[in-house]
Amino acid sequence: MIPSHAINDVPVHERPVRFSVACNFDEALLPALEGQPVYELFGKLTSDYFGGGRPSFYLPSVGKPELERMVRTTHARGVEFNYLLNSSSMNNVEFTTQGQRELRKLLDWLSEAKVDTITVGNLFFLRLIKQRYPHFGVRVSSHRETDNPRKARFWEDNGADCIVVSETTVHREFEVLQAMRESVKVDLSLIVNNWCRQDCAIASNHAVLLSNASRKGAQSFPLDYCSVYCNAYRLEEPVNYLRANWIRPEDLPRYRKLGYTNFKIVERNTPTELLALRVRAYANERYDGNLLDLVQNYAYPQSVMKKRDREAFSVRRMAKYFFKPTEVNLLRFSQVVEFGKTLSMLYPREGDNPVYVDNRALDGFLDRFEKQGCESVDCEKCRYCHAWAEKSVYFDPAWRQRMTAVFDSLLHDLHEGSVWEPYLTTAWRLLRGLGLSGRGRESDRAIATGGEAVPLLKDRMVGGVPCARPKPAHYVSVGNQGPCPKDACGGCAGSVSTG
Repeated sequence: MIPSHAINDVPVHERPVRFSVACNFDEALLPALEGQPVYELFGKLTSDYFGGGRPSFYLPSVGKPELERMVRTTHARGVEFNYLLNSSSMNNVEFTTQGQRELRKLLDWLSEAKVDTITVGNLFFLRLIKQRYPHFGVRVSSHRETDNPRKARFWEDNGADCIVVSETTVHREFEVLQAMRESVKVDLSLIVNNWCRQDCAIASNHAVLLSNASRKGAQSFPLDYCSVYCNAYRLEEPVNYLRANWIRPEDLPRYRKLGYTNFKIVERNTPTELLALRVRAYANERYDGNLLDLVQNYAYPQSVMKKRDREAFSVRRMAKYFFKPTEVNLLRFSQVVEFGKTLSMLYPREGDNPVYVDNRALDGFLDRFEKQGCESVDCEKCRYCHAWAEKSVYFDPAWRQRMTAVFDSLLHDLHEGSVWEPYLTTAWRLLRGLGLSGRGRESDRAIATGGEAVPLLKDRMVGGVPCARPKPAHYVSVGNQGPCPKDACGGCAGSVSTG
């Protein structure tokens, strides 16, 4: 396989398909990926001085010895390692004497560990590394929202070796993607299984929030409000399961035709069996099952979790990051726990996935986007994605009703501020028998269609509750009640061996 430092010397349309895969630091990961076109793993310490693109509580526990060992293992198998230094916010410590000292210590250590590539989240780090550590390849993070030829050329002009294209804006803007590919020679990477909403209005805010939740010694209460909100938004408007920037395995040829051959597969908290399933599906360019098996960044089935995975979802780990009685009212924290359990976000999924997006029902979905993008279109007038959602997105109705109520209660109390009320106020509520649930939990609106995420949704809803059809009995997700991940791609036909 062509190494990263040489790929830009190869003409764009002669470059082979290559996968950059999330590293969960499981020693079984690389053997599980054997035979697939994986050229690098990407990852980082659970926390470092500068932080990164995911919160620490979300990641496996990784210290320097574990990372050094993983780099040696990847190199022994002919695979590279990419360290993520992609924080979007560091409180300006990078421009201080202490910050520069910490940066030098980190980069010196990464150099000694023989890391191949550094992914950065700002121009200063890019230029600094190119000048002081020229042996590193430097990649620009997707959080920099590179979504047009001008931005791509800017990063190329400043020495970037690879640019990860915006994960929220242009995956379905084929004219823009083609113009970007023709504007630069450097490698352009597409994240294939991110499921953030297309053109997300709060993406940059979310990047900053995540960065602050991954910095060593600088973390406050790590509530991922953006994630809470967006998952509630999907539940109220299920079109957002489709109005997202994922790329289905079956649609990779459309992007290869434009000259895109570097594909990035996330997430770093994914159990090995499921992560390997994702790689096989994209290598074979086909998946017969729930699209969420490939793109969802939580609700991992308990059946695929090893001891190390279960520890990441343990009460002990939750206490480590969330037990902060001076920063949040822990008597009100039960709502966050209920949210985590019902959504299977802070806990493993015990049954089947209550949401099913029929991947094969989406065959042909991208045809329209090859002819027309969405930048100049009002979704509520177009409603193309709405129509496709109605025939491809299914829910367990009982779970949906319960989850909607949980979301409305939690969001209401976050917006109202009672999650941070004084403990004496909470005690007074208890004495008066008002409980901790907050108003709105039992409201008819909460049970029916929500409202805390999108208060004006009812003004534009068509035909009652969207995607109201229950999930058919034979629509089961991988793991637990469904097929084993090792068997789920058994029927895939492709040019790459599934190993």
